[in-house]
Amino acid sequence: MKDQELVVVGAFTNDTSLEIRLFLEMLGQEIVMAPGQSVELMASITSDLLPITIGYVEGGLQIHPHKEFDPNWHVRFNGKILRAGHPTVLSEHA
Repeated sequence: MKDQELVVVGAFTNDTSLEIRLFLEMLGQEIVMAPGQSVELMASITSDLLPITIGYVEGGLQIHPHKEFDPNWHVRFNGKILRAGHPTVLSEHA
């Protein structure tokens, strides 16, 4: 997917001493962030994407799009665009 087809919907940094996860919707996609790692969360832009909702859950954050069923989540990490997986462990892409 080309960078221009995606829009940044949030930027996240793990400022804790523990691993945290970004849980994306209820489809099982998640981003595993080690301490000190930062990402930009990206998605395909549609009229139903924004605003996103972010909630605190045990171990990280739960992120939902407004009404979009599957917004094709990606993250930009260290200059690379990665598709969100089940899970995407950022340390494997450092």
